[in-house]
Amino acid sequence: MMTRISVSFARAALVVAAGLSVAPCFAQTRKELGRMWTFEAAPLGWFQQAYDWQPDQKWLDHARMSSLRFGRKTAAGTQFFCSASFVSAHGLVMTNHHCARDAIAAVQGSADWLKDGYYAGAYENEVKLPGFLMTQMVRQQDVTKAVNEVGQESVLEQAKKADPDHMHQVIALYQGGNYQLYSFQVFDDLRLVCAPHGQSAHFGGDPDNFCYPRWGLDFTFVRAYRDDKPVDSAAHFFPWKTEGAKEGDLVFVTGNPGRTGRLQTLAQVEFMRDHGFPTRLQSTVAQLDKLYADAKADPEKERVLRAEILRLENTRKAVQGYLDGLKSPRILAIKQKAESELKAAVAAKPELQAKYGDAWDKIAALQPKKVEAMGNAEKTAALAKEEAAENKRIGEACFAVYGTSIPPDATMSLRISDGVVKGYAYNGTLAPYFTTLYGLFARHHEFGAHHPFDLPAAWLKAEKTLDMRTPFNFTATCDIIGGNSGSPMIDKDRNIVGLIFDGNIESLSNNYVFDDEVARTVSVHPAIIIESLRKIYAAGKLADELEQKKSGKQ
Repeated sequence: MMTRISVSFARAALVVAAGLSVAPCFAQTRKELGRMWTFEAAPLGWFQQAYDWQPDQKWLDHARMSSLRFGRKTAAGTQFFCSASFVSAHGLVMTNHHCARDAIAAVQGSADWLKDGYYAGAYENEVKLPGFLMTQMVRQQDVTKAVNEVGQESVLEQAKKADPDHMHQVIALYQGGNYQLYSFQVFDDLRLVCAPHGQSAHFGGDPDNFCYPRWGLDFTFVRAYRDDKPVDSAAHFFPWKTEGAKEGDLVFVTGNPGRTGRLQTLAQVEFMRDHGFPTRLQSTVAQLDKLYADAKADPEKERVLRAEILRLENTRKAVQGYLDGLKSPRILAIKQKAESELKAAVAAKPELQAKYGDAWDKIAALQPKKVEAMGNAEKTAALAKEEAAENKRIGEACFAVYGTSIPPDATMSLRISDGVVKGYAYNGTLAPYFTTLYGLFARHHEFGAHHPFDLPAAWLKAEKTLDMRTPFNFTATCDIIGGNSGSPMIDKDRNIVGLIFDGNIESLSNNYVFDDEVARTVSVHPAIIIESLRKIYAAGKLADELEQKKSGKQ
């Protein structure tokens, strides 16, 4: 078997250019499970049915190869936390400011680039970001049979031997109902090109986080280098479309959502509602209280702790949103209905019922044991192992019933999510699908320029030169979660029309049940990035590179 794995992988390595295989056409059958599709099972039938359009293999391959995953090397191994994309032919990469905060803090020295921003202006001024890297998914192989026979580690070792030039990961999809071997090109020489003022990126601070209308200029540009030269990314990058997309336009997000629990059982989400999230929330608040106290006691320390405080503020609000979502009777009713229908489908086939029918009861029986074990790491770990085995059985049952007509839960691996640009009803009124510079300055003045609604001095100085009609942030119905930060939003011509940086507060309940009635992604509009580069940051050369104007190549 080991020989067959190796031969199969080596053969796949010879046909990288052939691209990923596309699943047969089908319509979306289980909306509550969302739209985080894998590229190897892109739902062409659903795209055709919903939008009267579908991509071909060339389109999918280009989108996949233009999309990146952002990570860092640690003592425990490489950890991935955000998404990114190539946006020029010269290795230029776009991601979020909040994704790059730690990288910027690590290299700013005595300067305060997190507060004041940074623009290199020339290749020789682009600052190396040691320990940070990007990966580009170049190949995929279904290894379910091999993993079930010899285990993930053996499959991974064979992949490394057959192709040592790439990074490899075995990804468990559908809670282990299916396994994919993904292979990546690694870019580990990244250099800081441009970052805005921290207060521009995080305007509105914690009060506006996970909210909309919004005015967050949450972008950072880095550049990938190889052999001390910018990477040639001419073959695969997303062209820039400054005018963006209009309401009702079809858009896609290509990124790496971190984790969702849509295949978890009703008993499991009730445990998270009653115990898991309240415990995590309490712990996060305690950590924040200590950091706030440390920062207040020492102003110099505040500069060092700023990135960590912002990260934990984001975690606190996200966990609260997940908890609030699970307290919604509507959300739990959708979860209950979906679970009942899956169990009925399993029961309708004797072979599936015999193999998987008792998995839900076994998981339900584990939940009170988990409550009793809280605080005991050893018992908790043992129960987690038992639960993982039952999760795998449910995943296999789900995959046996639905196959790839449903997307797997998020796994910090590359996905494509479809949607449309669209506003929504909220607080008894309507949220417009885009905000403008008018609103940014209004918010500054309406809050008396008090933090976190205060604009940096450079913005106030440039106020009369700015086009106040410039779109700032906008909303769409694409399916995202943590990890999608930094994802490109593209149109059907594969143009950049936005930069994902958040979701509205209503989207947080999508962690367990997807619903796009009012849940929205929130993106930075490309027009405000260009406007700010040209008029705030004196970064016209970078703007030219994005818009592919003559001076763009530095």
